[in-house]
Amino acid sequence: MPTQPIDHTVQGYGYKQSRRTQSDVDFSLGADQSKNRHESGENQDANTRQFIQSILSNVPSRSAGSVSFREIVEQYTALQSDWNRAVCDDLAELGVKVTAPFRLMYDTAGSISVAGEHGDKDMINAYFTANPSRIETFGEAFRLGKLADIAENRLTPSEMGQSLQVEALSLWYASNMDISTLYQGGGLLLGSGGGIYKGLDIMV
Repeated sequence: MPTQPIDHTVQGYGYKQSRRTQSDVDFSLGADQSKNRHESGENQDANTRQFIQSILSNVPSRSAGSVSFREIVEQYTALQSDWNRAVCDDLAELGVKVTAPFRLMYDTAGSISVAGEHGDKDMINAYFTANPSRIETFGEAFRLGKLADIAENRLTPSEMGQSLQVEALSLWYASNMDISTLYQGGGLLLGSGGGIYKGLDIMV
């Protein structure tokens, strides 16, 4: 597919994004269908950036209107730690043995449930059904964790500390990650540090 690179530079950080040429958007359809499909693609890109911006808007920043990649990682770590501690305390009060590792699976439709067999499976599932705010907070941490993961894998330590406008950050993420992963569930291993894992129902 022929592409024409466009260079973006925001506060000293450069990256590239490909732009469609006319031959890419002239589908072998009627004129109206071709136009509708092209406009649909543009709307989807805008919606994706808006979704990422909504995730980033909850990250505390040391400077107004901008966020650093390191602040994203720090917020993710804090959210995950707070969630693990609160949920483990709640489950322990209910009589669940949280020192024994068990797996939870998060569904982006809005549910968390025990994966596999566990003696207190029904009690744990009922806890999350009765506490939707715990599911919502986990979903926020989970999506933020995916942004943190892609940043840590692609940026140098000095770039991690760089502060950028939220709009620029959302464009960077949209250009550097598989956006579909933000809409996929995953799980966490509770009782052995509570680390989140992504997408697979596996014991590690």
